[in-house]
Amino acid sequence: MSGAGDAGGTRAASSGLATWLTAYGIAAVVFAVVDVFWLGVVAQPLYNAQLGHLLADEFNLGAAAAFYLLYLVGLVHFAIRPLEPPRPLRRTLLDAGLYGFFTYMTWDLTSMAVFRDFPLVVVLVDVTWGTSVCILIAAVTVWVMRRIRARRG
Repeated sequence: MSGAGDAGGTRAASSGLATWLTAYGIAAVVFAVVDVFWLGVVAQPLYNAQLGHLLADEFNLGAAAAFYLLYLVGLVHFAIRPLEPPRPLRRTLLDAGLYGFFTYMTWDLTSMAVFRDFPLVVVLVDVTWGTSVCILIAAVTVWVMRRIRARRG
């Protein structure tokens, strides 16, 4: 069917995409800033000491970029949910924490299963980080998105 309804539907879809991409962009900036600090300053001594023998000689930028791009799609989709009516912040933060916990735990337990002597301390620190950073990203993203919506009326 064509006609006036299509223009409204296209506008709504375009608005929805813009909203989703805005949430994604906010989450990406927060994750980039916080994770660069985490990996470059806070966790680097631990990872070097515990995993130095497993670390690559050269950083694989393509793999890192793919991780961040895809990981954030999941976080926005499963926890932040910018296209749904606003939910209680507590629910969003719980979903974000669970997303971080299960995704990081998947990586860490798999690493323990397949790498010789993968240290438990790295698992505990990494899973705590993944859970916490997802909660932080969701909190900031939801806060900014709510401010944007309030300005638009």
